[in-house]
Amino acid sequence: MAPPALRDTLCIEWGACPPGCSDCVEACARARGAPRITALHLAEVSFHGALACGQCGEPACRDACPTGALVREESGVVRLDQERCVGCGACAVACAWGGIALETATGRASKCDTCDGRPACAAACPTGALRWVETSALARRFGHPDPFTQGVNLCPGCAAELGFRLAFRAIGPDAVVFAAPGCACMLACGLGTAATTRLPSVMSLMTNVPSLMTGVARQLRRSGARTRAVAFVGDGTTADVGFQPLSGAAERGEPIVYICYDNEGYMNTGVQRSSTTLQGARTMTTPVGPGQSGKAHAGKTQAPKDVPVLMAMHGAAYVATASVSHPEDFAAKLERALAAEDGLAYIHLYAPCHVGWQAPMDAAVEIARMAVLTRVFPLWEARRGRFRMTHPIAHPRPLGDFAGLMGRLRHLDEDGLRALGRTVEERYSRVEALCAALPWDEPGGTHGR
Repeated sequence: MAPPALRDTLCIEWGACPPGCSDCVEACARARGAPRITALHLAEVSFHGALACGQCGEPACRDACPTGALVREESGVVRLDQERCVGCGACAVACAWGGIALETATGRASKCDTCDGRPACAAACPTGALRWVETSALARRFGHPDPFTQGVNLCPGCAAELGFRLAFRAIGPDAVVFAAPGCACMLACGLGTAATTRLPSVMSLMTNVPSLMTGVARQLRRSGARTRAVAFVGDGTTADVGFQPLSGAAERGEPIVYICYDNEGYMNTGVQRSSTTLQGARTMTTPVGPGQSGKAHAGKTQAPKDVPVLMAMHGAAYVATASVSHPEDFAAKLERALAAEDGLAYIHLYAPCHVGWQAPMDAAVEIARMAVLTRVFPLWEARRGRFRMTHPIAHPRPLGDFAGLMGRLRHLDEDGLRALGRTVEERYSRVEALCAALPWDEPGGTHGR
């Protein structure tokens, strides 16, 4: 049985709207004459969200309509023909989600039709709680077969595994994958004699990944092959142990693709801090609480090293940040990285470790999404030192919404959150300033909201 076709969709983050906001309703009314989206503000339970038709795959409203006024189109949109609607209300009764209703003025049904792929509500949303996701394009970008086996020996819910699989479904089979000691090397190189990938793979040391890639990439070019050398390694290798050869490869303009999955620590050796670990975070080497000397420990006291900005300052052919929570943005950046054959391409992928961060098994993607929405992890790209934001956050969510999702930051009081907030805003403002001072030199919009 073939998997269902993926459709573009209006994504509404449930409960993420600002209190009292009705920008989406007003925009919909301007675009369609009457609002087809509802703002839900339940102050007594501190809930603020929006409700619109979800364009169901098997729409109950269509099945209940006695006149055939509702039809599901090939695009996935459930279209309402108001000329055929008799206002019986059967569709509204059948819909369990409240996505269709009778208009008081006309006495006929009304529902969202996504503005034919250009939803006015998403464009008007000030926080990104509503966004248009081009899922069909996403399916094309991740169209290659998954080169890795199922049932690998990584933790259930591992964001690094998700990022690894997404990356090579976009890159395809014409690649040599490089790994170093860390969690993801078990996916790249297997365990013992058990292989876990159909790709040719190379297990490197933490100290020389780019050096080894350079030699292999040069030989591939010499032989006329189009095969790319692609690394997928962690932040310990990238930011700490192996930064020198990475810096050298960027300066020399080696045409390799280097992806750092950042889980902010040495997770496979017992959750020790790395230089990208977030300020204030609890790890085994940055504990929280009284120490043996009587001195109180408050987690990591230093701000994280901004490795992507450092790489961009090398004038690398392409540098970007990405997140497992925003695959459409990641896919677009992988395409640009592969196209940058005149120098090093570097992608810094945010991949929360639910084990090391003391979070539920299924929380990694939500943590990553909240990191973007709170500006903890801004999404941007740079080409030869020219910058642009790919997912600007004009109205960030409270930092506590991010910190509360994990145990490693739960000890932070108001002063601790304010200190972390200053670091977060400083890093975000730095990228904004770079985008303004050294703007991206190609016309075009952003990859996502």
